[in-house]
Amino acid sequence: MCEMTALIGAKPPCLHLEKKPQLSTLLLFAILNLKLVRMQKLTLNQLASLLFRACDDLRGNMDASEYKEYIFGMLFLKRLSDLFDQRRDEITKEQEKIGTQQNIIDIQLQNPDNYDFYVPPEAHWSNIRHLKTNVGTALNKALEALEDHPSNVDVLQDVLKHINFNKKIGQRTLDDDTLADFIQNFEKIPLRDENFEFPDLLGAAYEYLIKYFADSAGKKAGEFYTPSDVVRVLVEVTEPEAGMSVYDPTCGSGGMLIQTRDYIRERGDDPRDLSLAGQESIGTTWSICKMNMLLHGIPHADIRQEDTLRHPQHKAEDGELTRFDRVLANPPFSQNYIKKDIDYPGRFAVWMPEKGKKADLMFVQHMLAVLKSDGKMASVMPHGVLFRGGEEREARRHFIERGYLEAIIGLPAGLFYGTGIPACVLVMNKNGAADRDHIAFINADRDYREGKAQNFLRAEDISRIVHAYRQLSSGAIDKIDGYARLVPVSEIEAEDYNCNIRRYVDNAPPPEPHDVRAHLHGGVPISEVDDLALYWNNYTELREQIFTKRSDDPNYVDFSEAITDRRALSELIKNDNSVAKAHQHFMDLLESWWEQNLPHVEALAPDDNNTGNVYELRRRLMDSINNALTDQSLLTDHQVRGGLARYFEFFKSEFKSIAFSGWGPELIPDEDILHSQFPEILAEMEQKRGRLAELSALFSAADEEDYEDDDDTGVLPGAQVKELKDQLKNLTNSWKADLKELKATVSDLYLEANATGKLPNSVKKSDMVRSLSPKDANFLHAQRIVDECMAIEHTSDYIPHIQELIKSGSETLKRSREVEKRLSTHKALEDEVKTIKSALRATEKRQEDLVEAAKAKIDHDEARGVIIDRLHRMLQYTYQSFLSANQRDCLAKLENLYDKYAVTAAAISERRQAASDKLQGFLQELGYV
Repeated sequence: MCEMTALIGAKPPCLHLEKKPQLSTLLLFAILNLKLVRMQKLTLNQLASLLFRACDDLRGNMDASEYKEYIFGMLFLKRLSDLFDQRRDEITKEQEKIGTQQNIIDIQLQNPDNYDFYVPPEAHWSNIRHLKTNVGTALNKALEALEDHPSNVDVLQDVLKHINFNKKIGQRTLDDDTLADFIQNFEKIPLRDENFEFPDLLGAAYEYLIKYFADSAGKKAGEFYTPSDVVRVLVEVTEPEAGMSVYDPTCGSGGMLIQTRDYIRERGDDPRDLSLAGQESIGTTWSICKMNMLLHGIPHADIRQEDTLRHPQHKAEDGELTRFDRVLANPPFSQNYIKKDIDYPGRFAVWMPEKGKKADLMFVQHMLAVLKSDGKMASVMPHGVLFRGGEEREARRHFIERGYLEAIIGLPAGLFYGTGIPACVLVMNKNGAADRDHIAFINADRDYREGKAQNFLRAEDISRIVHAYRQLSSGAIDKIDGYARLVPVSEIEAEDYNCNIRRYVDNAPPPEPHDVRAHLHGGVPISEVDDLALYWNNYTELREQIFTKRSDDPNYVDFSEAITDRRALSELIKNDNSVAKAHQHFMDLLESWWEQNLPHVEALAPDDNNTGNVYELRRRLMDSINNALTDQSLLTDHQVRGGLARYFEFFKSEFKSIAFSGWGPELIPDEDILHSQFPEILAEMEQKRGRLAELSALFSAADEEDYEDDDDTGVLPGAQVKELKDQLKNLTNSWKADLKELKATVSDLYLEANATGKLPNSVKKSDMVRSLSPKDANFLHAQRIVDECMAIEHTSDYIPHIQELIKSGSETLKRSREVEKRLSTHKALEDEVKTIKSALRATEKRQEDLVEAAKAKIDHDEARGVIIDRLHRMLQYTYQSFLSANQRDCLAKLENLYDKYAVTAAAISERRQAASDKLQGFLQELGYV
């Protein structure tokens, strides 16, 4: 996704607007049209940006794991208040339309039965928005009043009251000013349905927040969040259908249940009769899940709180556990559990030890117990459950002998928060269990994209896993070399029920071949060249450009004369005509497909109050793209489908906005507007950011060990700055004390000398003490009174003391000025950083006003052209990235051949001998041998 984001700003379209006015004119236009701008519907990016700004107010005060409840609580409070006002307006209009008297309308407005959630006065935003004192207490009371209102208690019980805005974090609580600013951030966020580009926008923003908090929380994130790419695997493997019941016994924030609903939509089915249920043991996480369901418009989801192993909560009318069609879960890895007083012990055919962190397969057995006779489940598990002995071996035997275990899928390492260990997915299927005599093993641990903090499954990786599972489980194929295999149960029994994936599917790359004859005598084995047939079949002229035949041996080829060194390979491939032709052929096919399907994209916008169907568009495009690209072999089917799935995921919110709100200019990224209309602002910001980065690098370098300011920048290490500031403070205090004493002593000497009557009238006391103040300190000026006394031959004990103060004070002042000078350059650079940051903030604010003003001038036809162009560019970029990866892979393989065979062993020996002879000659000349 970051690659796509980079492209958006890299090559923006021309907006084809009329000549832009002066910046001052546009700023005025922005102010005059402020109301119009605010009436525009919120996009997902805009709403997410507003919510993240609210997070900024709390980020410096506590960890994300601590303040996430405040964000969620305030968002929920504001949303319900806005919905309440929206419903009040609807009731008023409905009643006025039929001529109802105002007093009757007022009664209707107070009737809780007319609202999904009734908001009492204490919880209404009008009484929260201006809070300045005792803010935390008032917010706590608002949440309590909202939850405890009789019409809300069934749905909101225990969801909100645990959020405590007066909670002590570390050594302090959030003060009134911080909380008041926090409230004002939400004051700027309109949360009525009419404010959203598409109905589920708030739910999507909530998911953004959950992901944001998961990224920030690190290890703790595993308690409430499973990466969406892993969830997608579980959903697609279990293939839920409309009308089914779906259950997650360790539901966290509810991502599995929400993705299940979205999957039903993608299939073209109605998810409204989908029954969703979940259980979560951690109270705060359960609360997040409840709010997640409500904000996604799934109030019927049955989310319970308790320890699932000890006290499962979903029960049928007869007191037995409820059975479900599908079960999906990511239970906490490797935990202990408590066997005492456990409910429904019949769930567990094999009891795991209470200690030793062996509760994993207890969760699996619970899931099996609540699965219908034809149901399917998928659960994430640590790899240890596949091969450890003891009770876990007996549990595996139990699953296999009864035919429940259908598939084991190995996932890459580093996908999950808080742990780098690889995990697997156990797929259990009761349907057809009696006849199951094979288990599908899929080893997908090498297919992923690396990230900074964790790894990710790409859309093409998910497609490959799901395709392999469906092909194997249906019996269509029995293996995919180096990736998956349908393993007979008898083979697993022979291995004593050890289900270690690599035992059955080893996806380790084959050993690197080395041809001894080629190493000794030169040439490249034709067999190794033939192994690159994928590239030769597509880049038809490349092989002849790189290799030449050997007349004396048809089993070997040589690198062509054009390949003078390893770097020449890169240039040759980059400029090869057949590479360009193959890529252009693919892009032409893609372009033809785009042109054929563009009318479907354009038809996504609402027409005659009928909204478009994003899921229908996705289904149509996914079904057609493979057929459209059959006349190419550069990309696999998984890459083709995965690329489009990645593209749709990136533009999901924009497609939803188009479907419900049409081609609004708010969907045009700010960067595109700025590049097209205000490049000077971007240039200005780029220049400031560049200078800021330069200064930041200087300050960072200064704090490294053995730092030396070779370039005379004036930047000092932080520790030295502190030391010099302390030194300056002491020196300043010292010379100021000397100066004060000197001034007093000069005054005393003047009075003494003046009393003799010998001082000239022109000698004034004010002249004697001038420059003896801190503002214009000059210690040498005190010498004047000494000189006057000497002129009238007046002696005094004050004189030697004055001369001593002049000497010591002058020296101290001089040292102080030297230290001050050393600090001044450093401070000037620090001040420059502050100035640049302030200027950037001001420019960003000006940028926002200009963008809003420019968007207000773009009509829907212009916006449509710009948005379509962006959709087109991003589609091209998505597949160009695959083609570039193929080209890089081809280069890497050819470079490997060059590294192995370009230089023979004989040539290496000759070079070594020549070097040895040269060294021997030098030694002889020097007389050492």
